[in-house]
Amino acid sequence: MRRVLLGCSSATLFAATLALSSSPSLAQSEEVGAIWGAGEGRRCNVVMDTDREPVVQTPGDAPVIQLQTRDCPEVAAVEPAAPAPLPAAGVVFFDFDKYNLRPDAQAALDDMIFDIKDRNLGGIISNGHTDTAGPPDYNLKLSQERADTVAEALIKAGIPAQIITTKAFGETDLAVQTGPNQPLQANRRVVVDFTS
Repeated sequence: MRRVLLGCSSATLFAATLALSSSPSLAQSEEVGAIWGAGEGRRCNVVMDTDREPVVQTPGDAPVIQLQTRDCPEVAAVEPAAPAPLPAAGVVFFDFDKYNLRPDAQAALDDMIFDIKDRNLGGIISNGHTDTAGPPDYNLKLSQERADTVAEALIKAGIPAQIITTKAFGETDLAVQTGPNQPLQANRRVVVDFTS
C-alpha cells in the first residue's frame, strides 16, 4: 500500500473535496486541510481519513487527486506553564482532650478543601499533635485520633483517600514549648502538609 499525502491550495481544495466525496471507497468524514506529522517532516493541507491518517491510494481504487503538500508555517514553541506552588500547610485546632471538629476547625478545614479540591497533589499528610497535659502514651493516641478525624473529613469532601496519610506526634513536636502538664491551645492541633 502506498501512502499519498494530499495537499490543497484554496483553489484546489474544492476539487479535492469533490473527488473524495465521489469515491465510494473513502469514508465520508475525511478532513481536508489537516496537519500530518511532527517536526520538520510535518505537512499542511493533507487529506486525512477517519483514523487521522493520510488518505492512501491502493490498486483498484478510483484515482485520488495528488497534489504537492507544503510545509506548515513555523509555530512558536510554547513553554510549559510552571507548576503551581504547593499550598501552605493548614492548621486545625482542637479542644482540650477532644478529637472532634469544632465549628471554627470545620470552617478552617472547609477553606483548605476549597483551595486543594481541584489541585493535582501528590500527597496530603495529616499530622496530629497534643499539648503536654496528660500522660505521653495517652497523648500519642489522642494525636492519632485528631489526625484521623481530619483525614476522614478530607475523604468525605472528595479528596482521594490514597493520597492521604496520617502521623501522630503526641506531645513531642510542640508549636509552643512548655513544661510538662501544661494545657495550651496552640499545641492541640493537626497540621496538614502537602506534597507534589
